[in-house]
Parts: sequence; C-alpha cells; structure tokens
Amino acid sequence: MRQGYWLVPVLMWASVAVGGEVSIVQRDASLRITIGGDIFTVFRYGDDLPKPYFLPVTAENGWDLLSKAEFGDETVAGRAAFVCEESLTVKQNGETQQLPFGTLVQVSKVDDNRVEILESDSAVPRSALAPLAGTVTRLVNLNPPQIKDRNSPLYYDHPHHKGIWLSVDEVNGIKFWNEDGRIKTHSVKVLSTGKKQASFELVAHWMGVDDKPLLRQTTIYTIYDDFFLGCDTTFSAIDQPVSFGDTKEGMFAIRLPNSMREMISQGPVRNAEGKSGSEPCWGLESPWVDYCGKVDDNTLGVTLMDHPANPRRSRYHVRNYGLFAINPFGTKSYSRGELPEQPLTLEPNAEGARFRYGLYVHAENIPDEAISKRYATFVNDLN
Repeated sequence: MRQGYWLVPVLMWASVAVGGEVSIVQRDASLRITIGGDIFTVFRYGDDLPKPYFLPVTAENGWDLLSKAEFGDETVAGRAAFVCEESLTVKQNGETQQLPFGTLVQVSKVDDNRVEILESDSAVPRSALAPLAGTVTRLVNLNPPQIKDRNSPLYYDHPHHKGIWLSVDEVNGIKFWNEDGRIKTHSVKVLSTGKKQASFELVAHWMGVDDKPLLRQTTIYTIYDDFFLGCDTTFSAIDQPVSFGDTKEGMFAIRLPNSMREMISQGPVRNAEGKSGSEPCWGLESPWVDYCGKVDDNTLGVTLMDHPANPRRSRYHVRNYGLFAINPFGTKSYSRGELPEQPLTLEPNAEGARFRYGLYVHAENIPDEAISKRYATFVNDLN
C-alpha cells in the first residue's frame, strides 16, 4: 500500500478545461507550474538534491483519465494523485495533517477547482495535485523494493533517472549523469507568465572535485499551454578549461513510468525519418523522436526535439526500459566506434556553448504530421 492511500468509494466528478493561462508559483525550493489551473509540472531545486529536476510531468486531460479509472494497488495509476506542494494541509478525523511533496493520495471527488481526498474532512485545491493517470514521469523512490524481475511494474533501476533533468557524464572526468558530481542551483528567477506561455531562468554550477564551481549552466525553460517544454541552455567555463567527453550518458532526459516502457507497452517509438522501435532509433540524429506507451489503459506520449541551430546535431539515447534522452556528445559511443570522438572544450572568459531542445507531452498516439507541425513551431520560437 502506497503512502497516503485512503480507501473509500468515489462518488462524482467534474472537469475543468485545460490550456490557457500558464502560471508559475515559486516556493522555497520549487516552482509549481500550472496550465489552465492544473499542474503541468513541479521544478525542484533544493540544496538537498544532487541536481535540479522536474517531477511530476503530466499530459493534457489527466483529470478526465483519473475520473474514468478504478481504484487499484501500487501497480496502477488508478485514482491516485501526487502532492505537488512542499507541504499540503489536510484534515482527517478533525485533526490537521501536513502531507509532504510526493505523498500519494486517493481522490474521492473533483468539484470544479477543488479535490476531495479519501477520508479527509476538507477539500484541497486541484492545482495542488497531479493525477497519476496523466503522468509521464516515473516517480522517485528513495527506498525501492529489491525486485530483480525487469518486467515487474515495481521494478526500479537507475536511481539517478529523476523526472526530467539535464546532466552529462565525463565533464572533466566527473560523472554528473550518474550523480557522482553535484549540480548546485545558484539562482532561479521567474521571467514571465501569461495566457500562452511562461518562462523561468535557472543558473546552476556544476561542482568540481574540489567542491568549487567548474561549469556554469544558464538555462531558460519556457512552458507553453499545449504541454510543451522548451529548454534553451548555455554552458560556460568559469575559471579553467572544461571538456565534455564522448559519452552516451546525457543530456536532456526524461524517465518514463514503468507501464510506458516499450518492453512492456510495445510503444510505438519512432523518429522523423520513419524508423520504428527504440533500438533502430537509438544513437541516430533526427529532428525528433516520439515515445508512446500506456498508463493503465490509456496511451500517452513524449516527443524530444533537436534544434537545427545547435552547434552540433544531437543523438537519441532511447531505451526500451523507459529512458529517453537527447545528447550532443557521444558520437563514438552512439556509433559503436564507427565515428571518431568529438569532445567539446570550453575556455574561461570565452563564448559558451548553447543548446536548444524541446519536449512535447501529448495524449494518445498522434500522427507524424502533428509532431512535425509542432517541431516547426519549436524551431521558430527558440531561434
């Protein structure tokens, strides 16, 4: 039984239109990002984290999917919801309780913008919760069960795969992807909110072995009301040369829930050139790769996109077990030694390296034409 599971019957539902206003609410160590009043994602950047990341990340109409679901156990999304506040106040049996970020609860009723939690005496704002039925990120489990069967819905591997994140191994020999090195948040600033999009700036320091800043990462994330996330990041060396080695372990990535894994859900995974399957698409250059899978009985999808103005084309680290990443490094690794290494070295006080990527979250298995149309908009928006 999952933390926060309270089991009683569900009675009635209502739905709220999605799209429209994109809002960012800043807390002490997180940004709560909503689209049309509903959670799209939470950006976490606390000092206790090895790197900043987005978790959870939802698709459109997640609450409608939840409303049609049955109660279930921890192997399904069902009617579970994820607490997206750093601390959410509820009352149970007349006593006040604080539910921390990440608590899973069962929802009994949605009434416009209020949500009732099972066996709770009061409703909470709908924007404080994310429905697992519409969530495309695997939840972080700091104490996972020791299950060796990769096909199990509770199997948990690669603990450094957290939501949506940005990191790379082999930066001056430090394996940041594997969290051997720390990416420390320096500042987070909300830049804009609005009816169609919102944006914020992250400045992070990739810390060296001497625990001093080695690399400066300046990223502007833009969130659009169609559940699209744009990532515009620039790396700059601080006071010594910084080299990105040849590695497949990078860079802009998402870890999908177990049920969406191609090895379980059968995809489809496809790229812009018409190749199908994670293995045929792995390591190739392409404008975009799309990865679909099931959450309970519903198909959700994520598309990663490479911007043509990047200083080098990227390749896709797409796996049947749910890892999905795009990476400008690792030419030799991705070609299995057929191509030479192409390391990148940044010098202090010199121009940095800028990379632009897109991540599109969508419901259902949308056609190639729809993805290509969104890709063209992405290219124009992040010019």
